[in-house]
Amino acid sequence: MPAMKKVALKSPLREIRPREAEAEMDSGPVRVLLVDGKEEDCVVTRQLLSEAQGKRFELEWILGYEGALDTIKRHVHDVYLLDYRLGERTGLELLREAIDNGCKAPMIILTAQADHSIDTEAIKAGAADSLVKGQINATLLERSIRYAIERKRAEERMAYLAQYDALTGLANRTLFKELLSLALARAERSSQHLALMFLDLDRFKIINDSLGHDVGDQVLKVVAERLRSRMRKSDTVARLGGDEFTVILEGIGTVQDATRVAQELLQIVALPITVQDQELFITPSIGIAIYPQYGKDPETLIKNADMAMYRAKRQGRNTYRFYTTEVNGKASQHLALENSLRRALEREEFLLYYQPQVEMKSGRIIAMEALLRWKHPDRGLIQPDDFIPLAEENGMIVPIGEWVLRTACQQNKKWQKAGLPLTTVGVNLSARQFRQKFFVEIVDRILKETGLDSQFLELELTESLFFESNGASTSRLKELKNLGIRISIDDFGTGYSSLSYLKCFPIDTLKIDRSFIGDIPASQADSAIASGMIALAHGLRIKVTAEGVETRAQLEFLRERGCDAIQGYFLSPPLSPAEITPKLKKGQMAMA
Repeated sequence: MPAMKKVALKSPLREIRPREAEAEMDSGPVRVLLVDGKEEDCVVTRQLLSEAQGKRFELEWILGYEGALDTIKRHVHDVYLLDYRLGERTGLELLREAIDNGCKAPMIILTAQADHSIDTEAIKAGAADSLVKGQINATLLERSIRYAIERKRAEERMAYLAQYDALTGLANRTLFKELLSLALARAERSSQHLALMFLDLDRFKIINDSLGHDVGDQVLKVVAERLRSRMRKSDTVARLGGDEFTVILEGIGTVQDATRVAQELLQIVALPITVQDQELFITPSIGIAIYPQYGKDPETLIKNADMAMYRAKRQGRNTYRFYTTEVNGKASQHLALENSLRRALEREEFLLYYQPQVEMKSGRIIAMEALLRWKHPDRGLIQPDDFIPLAEENGMIVPIGEWVLRTACQQNKKWQKAGLPLTTVGVNLSARQFRQKFFVEIVDRILKETGLDSQFLELELTESLFFESNGASTSRLKELKNLGIRISIDDFGTGYSSLSYLKCFPIDTLKIDRSFIGDIPASQADSAIASGMIALAHGLRIKVTAEGVETRAQLEFLRERGCDAIQGYFLSPPLSPAEITPKLKKGQMAMA
């Protein structure tokens, strides 16, 4: 009788996953245990297995019900052949008891004669197949065993996919919630603290949109492995979906323990990731909720960690934040504002104000920048800084941005029809809005619907968007220019300042950010920077507009440096269409 190899098959919840178990099984013979009361049946079975093609089999024969059950409990065989007649007991009884004792390997019932009722009962009890001894040949037996094992593998794979993330191998949302419940029960029994971390990758959508989902998937796999590599065996890492991960830290002594882990995770996730010869960088935002102070049940702890994570995002990303009662209050306000924001568009609560841009030499109004305001029914006029980041976060910036573009074009066309001097209208674009696949088509459609000639529209893009530009966005910029639309860089100097894009992209205007204007001419550093920006732009034949001009001293400084146009409270604050119309009728503003 061949010696048994003690290699146990693993269930989906244990260390070896189904595919690893398949490789383990495929590398050696199929281990078969025959439970039968007759030696001649063993001889016949051994002969049939020796004749089977394509696979080696190791057969062990055992007599008796009790001895067979003890052997089955050791989980060392790949498949079991159970004779229906085992003295006073039956193979079906053995099958049921083996399953109750945790046997995962498939079982095949052998009967002396064809009996449909036994076949049906065997399958209902969990048997993989039922064979009649006198009708078995080598091909039939090999096929029955092979199908039984393949079916079991498929079942294990299904069970695995129901609890694990197929991409990263981490626990999925369903299993995470089960494991969190168990971890909380252990923490309660041992009177220990537990930390739940919510981790979300910053700007991951940019990687997916610009480089493709295959690259995005590779990044997720690398991040998952980095997280898993730094955890203790008692900790749990899960992927909830998309770029959202969770970490359960059990048995922590103090909040500082969770802090140290969070700091380490920030560092390892931020390390460069090389995919398809491209070096990528990504950072996480982490929210942490501690048991029992800020959640004693899974739902509360999950909600609080999620709130803390969003706070980390709003406070700059690439950081961690703990949930506190203060976070709860701010989160409630945040949620109320988000709910109002989602209804604001349909309730027509948005307004556009306009601020003129004036040509330095002539004092002529050459453009009007459209600036968004939200007239909240309870909170009054809300400034963009208080709701634009929220709109970016929840995706509302796309429909809001389209409304702004259409409304600004309509208003400019209305002024033109009224016979006012022709000016350009400037519209700020969000990165999310610009990256829409059909953005150029949307702009073209709005121009046609409003009747505004494209030369009277200027799209203002942030400097960081140019830095992140790729083939698709470069092509998009050129398409916009081909329509006749003007392109300007907004808030120049506050982004990455790679500068190489100034010669690579079709840029008409560079707008110096107000942060470099406010302290000139008193600040030598800001004066030098502003002068340098003007000279640089003019060297590349790009016009310059200075934002945030509030004093005559600033105006005179900029005039001396040859700045083309200015915008700011010194000339006019942002005004409603009705308020700005009289200024437009004049067409000029005093610059002396």
